[in-house]
Amino acid sequence: MHWIKKRNRTEKMVLTALFSTLTWIGAYLQINFIPPVPFTLQTLMVMMSGLILGPRYAALSQGIYVLLGLIGVPVFTQGGGPGYLLRPSFGFILGFVLAAALTGWLGSVLKKPTFLNCFGISLAGMVAVYLIGVPHIYLINLFVLKNPVPFFQIVLGMLPFMVGDIAKSLVVAGVTPTILDRLSNI
Repeated sequence: MHWIKKRNRTEKMVLTALFSTLTWIGAYLQINFIPPVPFTLQTLMVMMSGLILGPRYAALSQGIYVLLGLIGVPVFTQGGGPGYLLRPSFGFILGFVLAAALTGWLGSVLKKPTFLNCFGISLAGMVAVYLIGVPHIYLINLFVLKNPVPFFQIVLGMLPFMVGDIAKSLVVAGVTPTILDRLSNI
């Protein structure tokens, strides 16, 4: 049984809010080495939310994060508001909800989390983020910015971020089994 099922409603709400907040904090822990898209720790928090909270509460935590940003709370890397929908990078933020649900679901079927399976699950979550983010960049450039960029060129532009996401997946895989082991004993 996943450890979160043993928690009461209040604890689940607090943990959901905690991971929304950690994703917000992760947005501001950034390195701007390839403008206009910064390298942040958001995806690390998203993958951790999935593996720790399970699919339902992880997706909820990221959905709350997205909704907070869209109503104008400055939780995204460059603020917030409904205009964010038309930013090329917004697709990645939308991908957080899918990635949290996917990593949560994959993590919930584990008997015992290990470094390798947490790494693989985290990578699967990263792929989910890119599956929504990259097409969004393409479509925004094509229809909103009227500046069509070949899809392959966008994918090539993502390579440095993919390397960073592999590194973040290694961190997730390194800490999550220990966290889950300790949480299951609470």
